Amino acid sequence: MSPRTEKQLKEHKKAQKEKILQGALKLFATKGYFNTSVSDIANKLKISKGLLYNYFDNKERLLNEAVDFALKEASELNLSEDDLKNLSPEDIFKAVVEGYFKLLEEKKELWSLIVSLAIHVGSIPSVHKTISSVYEELTKQLGELFTMIGHHDPENEAVKLGALMDGIGIQYMIFGESYPLNTIKENIIKDYINSKKN
Repeated sequence: MSPRTEKQLKEHKKAQKEKILQGALKLFATKGYFNTSVSDIANKLKISKGLLYNYFDNKERLLNEAVDFALKEASELNLSEDDLKNLSPEDIFKAVVEGYFKLLEEKKELWSLIVSLAIHVGSIPSVHKTISSVYEELTKQLGELFTMIGHHDPENEAVKLGALMDGIGIQYMIFGESYPLNTIKENIIKDYINSKKN
């Protein structure tokens, strides 16, 4: 078997790092950050602690990168530039809202982790910084979208929509399948698009 090329090594390292991030996220979400040790993560992934430390200096660094990775992955619209060019601002807004609700249904562990971290954020200042920078970028993008739609107060509306979505996420975690997620999603899309200039 021939040795791996530089490109193959890079891809292998990236895949290994993502595997560690995803495994750590699941444990942090289910056991809590403070109750999860580096040994727990290594054992779950069937790797040595030494290999884990090859990728991350310490548990807090691993948490930061896991949160950053998960939030960025979750906020991806999976639309190409060509797709975006062919969509109206209203259609992009609809895709953003639908993407968020899909995230709630498909990545409950991620949302559980974010809520847990929000409660303990004072104990982990670096995570506060990580979450804040991702949220600021998302709020900025929402503000630009509201500007394109023609909303009269795009910046404040972006913050308000973010808070609304967070509240919906928490309620969905509490009430689970009995929560009327699809009805709320349709109402948000209808209300924002129909009353965009009010």
